[in-house]
Parts: sequence; C-alpha cells; structure tokens
Amino acid sequence: MNRRSTSLLLLILTLALATQAFANAKITIYNADQGTGKGFDDPTPVAPIAGNTGTTVGQQRLNVFNYVANIWGQSLDSASEIKVYASFAPLSCTATSGTLGGTSVSWWLANFPGADFANTWYHVSLASKLAGGDLEPNADPLEDSDMIIQFNGSLGSTGCLETSHWYYGLDENEAPGDINLATVTLHEMGHGLGMSSFFTQSTGALISGIPDIYQRNLLDRSLNQTFDGMTATDRRNSVIDPRNVVWIGSHVTNAVPNVLQLGTPILKVNAPAAIAGFYQIGGASFGTPVGAPGITGPVVAALDAADASGPTTLDGCSPLTNAADVAGKIAIVNRGTCGFVVKGKNLQDAGAIAMIVADNAAGGPPADLGGADPTLTITSVRVTQSDGNLLRAQLGAGLNVTIGVDPTLRAGADPQGRALMFTPNPRQAGSSISHWDTIATPDLLMEPFTTPNMALRVDEPRDIQLAQMRDIGWYEDRDIDNVADSGDQCLHSDLRKTVIVGSINTDAPNVLFTTGCTISDYVKNCSVGSNSQGDTQSCTAHLTQQLLEAGFLTPPQQGAIRSAVARNK
Repeated sequence: MNRRSTSLLLLILTLALATQAFANAKITIYNADQGTGKGFDDPTPVAPIAGNTGTTVGQQRLNVFNYVANIWGQSLDSASEIKVYASFAPLSCTATSGTLGGTSVSWWLANFPGADFANTWYHVSLASKLAGGDLEPNADPLEDSDMIIQFNGSLGSTGCLETSHWYYGLDENEAPGDINLATVTLHEMGHGLGMSSFFTQSTGALISGIPDIYQRNLLDRSLNQTFDGMTATDRRNSVIDPRNVVWIGSHVTNAVPNVLQLGTPILKVNAPAAIAGFYQIGGASFGTPVGAPGITGPVVAALDAADASGPTTLDGCSPLTNAADVAGKIAIVNRGTCGFVVKGKNLQDAGAIAMIVADNAAGGPPADLGGADPTLTITSVRVTQSDGNLLRAQLGAGLNVTIGVDPTLRAGADPQGRALMFTPNPRQAGSSISHWDTIATPDLLMEPFTTPNMALRVDEPRDIQLAQMRDIGWYEDRDIDNVADSGDQCLHSDLRKTVIVGSINTDAPNVLFTTGCTISDYVKNCSVGSNSQGDTQSCTAHLTQQLLEAGFLTPPQQGAIRSAVARNK
C-alpha cells in the first residue's frame, strides 16, 4: 500500500477533546481549539438561534459542525470512522474579501485492499471505506485525522470582511451579507471526502507518476481525454480552459437532469456572419436577469466623457454623450474605474435596452457582475476581454446580438448533459478543478464561491454532490458489510462475530460471503417461509453440511448450529 500526506494548513498540537456524530458513517470532530478560549472554545455568551441551542459562540460553532457531520454521515456508509481535525484561525482577508475556510486531506492512499483501480490515489476516508477499516490509525488526533478544516476566526473584525458575520443557525436563513457556517462546513467536508484532486496544477505533474480517482472522471472535451491519460502539459492547459472540462461519472450525469435547470445564459451573434455564433457571458446581480426569449438588437458603443469619474470615453462612468445613438439599442462599455451599477444606470438613462460589459483583463469564463440598485431594470452581462475586442471590431459591420438563454442546455452542463468543472483562466489556486462551474443553476454546494442560494443538501433534487461521491467509490452499503447494496443479497446482515440463534451463542464463526450474506443470515433464511420446525431444521442441516464440506465450519460448529435451531422454538 502506498500513502502520501498533504501539506497541512496549520499544525496545531493542542490536545483535543472529541465530539461525535453517529450515522451510517461515523464522523468525529476533533476540537483543536480546546483550552484556547478561541474558535470552538470561545466563551462569549449568545442566545440560541434557529435550532442551535448553544449558549456560547464556541458551543454554537461546534453544534454546527456536528449538525453537518450528521448530514454527511447519513448520506455515506463506512465501517471506518471519519475523523475531522477542526479549528478557527486568522486566514487571508481584506475588508471586502477573504478566505472563509480551507480543507487539507491528511493522507492519500493507493494499492490498498478493496481499491477499485490499481496505481490510483484515493482520499484516506474513501480508501478506509473501501478497505473496510481504518488504514491510518494513530494515537495523535492530528495524525489520525482524515481531513483538517480551518475557518476564518477574524470574519467581521476590522480588516476582514467587515460587514459580514458567521451565521450559526441550522437552516438557510442567514441575514443578507452574513455567511452561513453550516453551508460552508458542508462544502469543506465535501472536499475532504472526495471533491478534490492531488496533481500539481501549475505543471500538470502527477504525484509519484500515478493519477487519483478524481482525475479518472475529468474529461477535456477538446482532446476527448480524461485527466489520468493526458500528458502533464495537456493537464496544465486543461485546468485553464474555461467551460471545456466536464465530469463523466455516470451518477452525476444521471443526476444532472434532476437538478440543473434548462436554460444556459448565452450571447448569440446574429450578424455579421463572420463572427456569428454563441459566446459565454456572466450575468448580473442587478436588473432583469437573462431570460427567454431574450433581448435582440443592434449593438453600439456607449460613449461618455473622459473625466474624474472615468479616464476613458468607453467606460460608461459618466452620463453618455451619444444618448441618441444608444437609445433602443444594446450598448457595450469597458470594465474599469466605476461600479457596474453606475455604468448600468448611465446606459439605462440614455435609453439602452441592455448592457454588455467587456472585461479589461484577459481570462475567462466571464464572471458575474456584482452590485445592487433597485432602480436598474435593464439586463446586463459581461463578456471576456477577447470577446469584447471581437465585438467592438464588428460594430461598423452591423453587429446584432441576442442576449438570452439556450433552452436546450442545462445551466452548468455541456450539450451532452455532463456537469461542467470550474476551470478559469487564470488558474485560481485552491478553487480550479475542485469545484463545479459557477454557471450552474441552481447554485450548487461545491461551487467556488458561497452564495445565499446554496442549500444544506448534498442529494437530488437539490444537488449533485452525493452523486459525485458515488462516482469515485462511495457506494451505498446500508448494513456496512463492505458489499454494495446493488449486489447485496442480504441488505440487513447479521454481522456479529459468531452465529447466534435466538439467545444461543453457538461460537461458530459468522462468515461474511461476497453475496453480502453471513452464515447467520442463511440460517435465519431457513425459517423464512418455513411451514414447520421440521422444515427449518432440515434446511439448516442441508445448509450446514454444505458449509462443512466447503471448510467454513468444523463438525462441532455444525452440530452447535443445528442444536441451537432445534432448541429455538
């Protein structure tokens, strides 16, 4: 068996107290803040909120973690305990942006018993699930963990997302601007359980020359190759190929029609023919959303004064100087200097029916436009710098476009119905490849940026995240016998170590077979539908004789089982 350790976000060697969440998978949260008076140990008094009965900040935070652990625990099955080493710490932050949290997978493993693929890295929690037991036991809580999660303890303080605060309710009703800790925790645990890849994205190099299970499900549409079969150069280039990498696992593909909505926002160039076709766009948080049948019209450049509000005549930061040309048309402006809502208001006041913002830096896909102004009603979108330059070059050739949605495409999927991965250019460390694309509608749990629309769900019809876990190997196993429910002939196996009939312990080994049934299950089945005790005993005699001849029982053990069945009336 091979193993590797990730670089840890922070080594906190404080002795931790453990709290546990019990479900189909047992998830244990190790509180690395114990005894520090901070994070999970913060004694600040607070009132209970939205199902969270904690009376201190620290207890409410811990309650959120255990609530989320229960969601994942009820969704996954494993005979191996999943251990999360968790803490709060100051993370990268400014007054208006910052890192909410981060996850490191403690170990990744290959060539272990139960692996679906040889020479393939797996997250340690998944590897232990497939092997049927903990593959990395350790007395130290940090070394014993399957993942390490840290959250930003400075949120809402001076210099760190100053207008936002953590919301500790166990629902989705945070106030505008606040950050739902439960949603973010559900997201971060998702990374630790399997929504991440281990190769070096800046070079495309594999770890020790072998791929991971995640890469086996990533396909570059242009190359028609999965990441595990590419060259390092191809992998590096695919990571920065916006909306051209998809997830090909069958569980996610089957879930897409049940989750993602029809209607992908697009800009369609109708004329001139030289550049006719579809172009990627980002939507806006203000004005009328992109919809169907869309807005069609000629495109003109919005011109304004080059002044203190904006240094060029193309930025739309001042009232337009060519309002007569803009009225009734779609207007294009450049990104820069002033806010998007300022540009939009100037164009709307001039009579524009829609706004196109051309990015001022290379890269893609085009991000959404942020801001708020309830008086703005026109539809606004963003295009990449290269597409913006292309559109501007055709203004004199009768440029006509439609801003709308393609009703045949699901938002967040390709034409074949496969989920799109987040592959922006330039690459975003910690976000690229390990998230779904931001165009997905509804907003998915594992998108790179938190939104108020994310749900505390991992399954259909609200999300595709549980389906992704199924694709990498988290198969359903309700009786946790290491036999997938899809092929398990005994879905509620008796997994006790010895064969027990009624209250009689026979001391015979309770062997588990590849069918998902144990000897106890087969003995019990002899009484199911039996017309008499004699029939049950006859069935048991025949069964135990077969087990004896196959070497699973000794003659005394066979006799003990037959005797127990005869006495259990």
